[in-house]
Amino acid sequence: MRLPIVTRRHAEFTKGLVRIQLQWEKDDHDETRDVLTETQQRLSAVLTELRREQAKSDRLKTYMARMHGVRYEQRIARALRAVASGRVREAAYRRTITHLTDQLLDATGYQGEPLLPEARTTLGIDTPKEDQ
Repeated sequence: MRLPIVTRRHAEFTKGLVRIQLQWEKDDHDETRDVLTETQQRLSAVLTELRREQAKSDRLKTYMARMHGVRYEQRIARALRAVASGRVREAAYRRTITHLTDQLLDATGYQGEPLLPEARTTLGIDTPKEDQ
């Protein structure tokens, strides 16, 4: 098989074309690498921001859960204070009733038999009047 005759001019021309083509490919490669680097940086920034937002969200969820628990604790404490206040008022009313009953019995000079349980219940007396 016979090889074609290649002149020096043709070889230099072909070599120049190959160099130009290689330079274009190198430029394309560099441009692609730059775009990739820029994209990676943007992605990294977005991921960082996403992590910050997620951390904020987690802190907010924790805070809200804690506040929700605090609200329940406050409601329970308020209910317990109301019960205690009611008991204090009830004890004061009983003392007042007992005192007024004693005054009524003293004012009428009641020295008779102890009151019947129905009368004691009506007057709100828990214990029989002590003889003095």
